Amino acid sequence: MAKDTLTSIYSLILVLILWELVGRSPIIYYNFLPPLSDILALFWELTASGVMIQQTILTLQRALAGLAIAVALGVPIGALAGRHRLFDWFWSPVIAIGYPVPVISLIPVFMLWFGIGDISKIILVAVGAFWPVALNTRDATRTVDENLVWSARMMGTSDRRLLWRVVMPAAAPGILTGIQIALPISLIVTFIFEMIAGGGGLGHLQIQGFRQFESTQVYAAIIAIMVVGLGLDRLLRSFRDWVLSWE
Repeated sequence: MAKDTLTSIYSLILVLILWELVGRSPIIYYNFLPPLSDILALFWELTASGVMIQQTILTLQRALAGLAIAVALGVPIGALAGRHRLFDWFWSPVIAIGYPVPVISLIPVFMLWFGIGDISKIILVAVGAFWPVALNTRDATRTVDENLVWSARMMGTSDRRLLWRVVMPAAAPGILTGIQIALPISLIVTFIFEMIAGGGGLGHLQIQGFRQFESTQVYAAIIAIMVVGLGLDRLLRSFRDWVLSWE
C-alpha cells in the first residue's frame, strides 16, 4: 500500500524537490520563487497563530454558502427544465445565454449592487456555480431511461412522485457531476472576489502579501487554497461513492 501511494505521487515529489533547488539557486530572484521550505515555514507560522485558519474559514463560508444556494436552485430548475416543456422553453435559453458569460466579469456589477461584503461574494458564487449544476441536472434528467418512467406510470405514480422518486435518483450521477464541477468554480470566484474587494479570506491574504512584497505569503495562500480544494474534492468524491453505492 505504501509503495503504491509513493508511486502515485512520485512526480509531485520530484516537482517539490525541484522547486526547493531552483528557489535556492542564486540565479533566481528570491521574490520570484522563494524556496518551498521558506513558504511552508510561513504557512505553519500563520496556521499556528490562527491567521491562516481564520482566513480559510472565511473563504470556506462564502464558497460553500454560495454553492449551497446554487444547488438548492439549480437542481430543481434543471430537473423541471429537463422534464417539462414549459420550464424548458423558459429556462433553456436563459441557461444557454448565461453559462458562457465569465462570472468574474460580473464582480464590478455586484460590487455596485451589493457592496463588497459577504452578501455580494456569496451571491456571485451562487451565480457562477448555478450554471453547471442546472445544466448537468437538466441533461441528466433528460437522459433517464424511459422504461423506468413508463413502468412507474403503469403503477399509477403521479407526475410529482415520478420526478422525485424515479427521475431524480436515476439522474443522481449527472447531478453530482454538476456539483463536482461547481465546487472549484465556487472556490475560484470567492478567491478572486476577495483579492479585488478585500474583507478577509485567502484571496485577501494573498493580495496583501503581494502589496507588501512578501512573496512567501503569496505562495502560502496558494498552497492553502490548493489544500482546501483538494480536501473538499475528496470529501465530495466520498459522498458521491456513498450515494451511488447502488451503481
